[in-house]
Amino acid sequence: MNNPSFLIVGTNFINKGAEAMMKTVSHQVLNKYPNADIHVICHKEERDVATSQGFHPLYIDVHPLSRLIEKVIGKLKQIAGLANKPYADYTPMNQVKAIKNLKTVIDASGFAYGDKRGYQQPLESQKIIDYCKTIGVPYIIMPQAWGSFKDPQVAQNVRQMLESCDRYYTRDDVSRAYVADLLSKSIEDIPILPDIAFHFPIPDNDGRELIRGFGFDTSSTDKPILGISPNMRIYERMSGIGVDNEYINTVIQLIKHCRDQFHIILIPNEIRPGQSGLKDDAYLCQLIYDTLPDKSGLTLVRGYHTAEEIKAIIREVDILIASRFHSLIFALSLGIPSMAISWSHKYRELFRIFDLERFVVEDKGLKLEKATTLFDELWQNRKDISEQISNELPKLKARNAEVFELI
Repeated sequence: MNNPSFLIVGTNFINKGAEAMMKTVSHQVLNKYPNADIHVICHKEERDVATSQGFHPLYIDVHPLSRLIEKVIGKLKQIAGLANKPYADYTPMNQVKAIKNLKTVIDASGFAYGDKRGYQQPLESQKIIDYCKTIGVPYIIMPQAWGSFKDPQVAQNVRQMLESCDRYYTRDDVSRAYVADLLSKSIEDIPILPDIAFHFPIPDNDGRELIRGFGFDTSSTDKPILGISPNMRIYERMSGIGVDNEYINTVIQLIKHCRDQFHIILIPNEIRPGQSGLKDDAYLCQLIYDTLPDKSGLTLVRGYHTAEEIKAIIREVDILIASRFHSLIFALSLGIPSMAISWSHKYRELFRIFDLERFVVEDKGLKLEKATTLFDELWQNRKDISEQISNELPKLKARNAEVFELI
């Protein structure tokens, strides 16, 4: 008899948050079904990484640059008012249909449905939902950020998806309000639970040993360690190229403000395996590192790393400044005081769980003086803030028992 199979969609091995959500789901599945086969939809360039970690990769054989060009063409057609095809065609449906003994499809996207992601994403998910209906398999959407839904086509497609899936969850009040308005429901009728990545297991990896591989022995300094996790999406949103980018310039100035007091580690969250030719957070970390002439007290995390390894590295920092949502979740899940540079409502909503939203600054119109003042306040109150975070974590995790029972 075939082992039970589960399909995880909406995740990947490039973004460490997406990877953490995938592995959190996998961990929960394997606790119940130790012999289960876990299938994941991913990019072609991730297939070896997926296989080496025990997953069965499903993918469309398209080069990432071709995918990017197609997105640009689609956007230009949309601006020009020209007809575009309804699907992006990146769901490998033939491979999905070939899965034996499929029990559940779990959508572990973090922020996939809304105006920023466009009208095609929910249609891709709808293809899998429609197939699930024909074979009696549930499609469950894990807690995530949603919205906005100002684009009528996006709103229509997401509404159809939500009404046809078997269960969905929001993970913050703003997203909950967006979905309630979309479905014309009372906000109390919209389910809300915390991000499942808070359950991502604390890794066995030795973060100090990993950091030593980048040339820094954590026991060799009396300085506290500050982690910096930049975000390529914010870089793309802000004006300027390279070191002249407004966002990068602000991060560099923050580092200069902090480096006399801290040893600083640059920690990427989005890392592409192999040579895809596309820029990611590792590119930003390298750019920041190369721009600073004095490398003393500065460490760069190099190479491809798993989500477990990145969380293990973050575990060794005393404080974190991050623009990556799940770098922040990694830190907060360990009780580490953190400050966010935000591009979306999801950051402020995350920090609101801990009554710490004052430590979120927005990327647009970011003032260096405000950022440094908030950071100094965070550090001065780090012990109380760490305790505040740690006290909230057990209650937060207990709320998610409901969603894992559905797997």
